[in-house]
Formats: sequence, structure tokens, C-alpha cells
Amino acid sequence: MSDAPIPDDIPSLLIPMNGRPWLIPNIVVAEVIPLRHPDRPGHGPEWLLGWLSWREQDLPLISFEKLNESGPVTIGQNARIAVINTVAGQQRFYAVVVQGIPRLLRVNRDDPVEEPGDTGPAEAMYVQVGGDLAVIPDLDALERVVAGLNSGRLSDGAS
Repeated sequence: MSDAPIPDDIPSLLIPMNGRPWLIPNIVVAEVIPLRHPDRPGHGPEWLLGWLSWREQDLPLISFEKLNESGPVTIGQNARIAVINTVAGQQRFYAVVVQGIPRLLRVNRDDPVEEPGDTGPAEAMYVQVGGDLAVIPDLDALERVVAGLNSGRLSDGAS
């Protein structure tokens, strides 16, 4: 383990979503790409919008709102796709529909103030940071769901 000190501030992104924006470290996002239609699989959960090809890899495209049970699939006028890095698992990336271009924000470790509220199954907590209300998504939960999709897709391809 490293004894490196925790930085005073973390380069983060405020990502427009349907509802509260996400607040995540910018290292989590590999790329934001223009919205495009994925290949729709013949089956799968309602929040799986399909699979798309990105840098010669097949990525699942998910609707955070549907996965989080917080609303319908929303594709707004400024919608984009955020490609998200994973920490563990076979799938190194997955894609999420977002509602605009993320805004860079330097977050001091003392800045976020937790807001009370009932979080959804894919949300870690609600926060207020610099006057903005945001949600910190539960990236571990998202990654577990993606890992389940990946193993299902691999077995489907073998049949």
C-alpha cells in the first residue's frame, strides 16, 4: 500500500443526467462521444439499450435512470454517450447515456456536503458541491451489473 497523502482536491466531472447530475472523478470517464444508436439485442433487461462498438470493443449501453428505477429512458436534445472505465472484471468499459457535455469541477475533499434522501439502487449518495445538487453514482453496483451482462453475452455467443 502507498503512504501517499490524499490530494486536497480531485479533478471531477459534473455530468448532466435526467434528474440530478452525476459527480464523479474525471478519471472514471474514458471519453464522451456523440449519441448514436446501438445494435439492439433481442433480449435483456429494460435498462440495456444495446451494444455499441467503440475502439474495436463491444460495450453495453445502459440507461442509468432505468437501472436506478428513477425514471424512463430519456434521450434529450443534447444527449451524448459517456464511456466509463471499470476497475475490475472482464469488461474494461461500459457506456451510459448522459444529457449533455460534462463540466470540469475541482472538488476539495471538504466540499461535498451529503444531502439527506433515499438513494436508488445505483446511487451512493446525494451531495451538494459548490451550489450544485448532484448524485454520486454507485460505480461498484454499475460495474457488477455490467459484469453480469458480459458473462451472459459471452455464453450467448457460444450457443
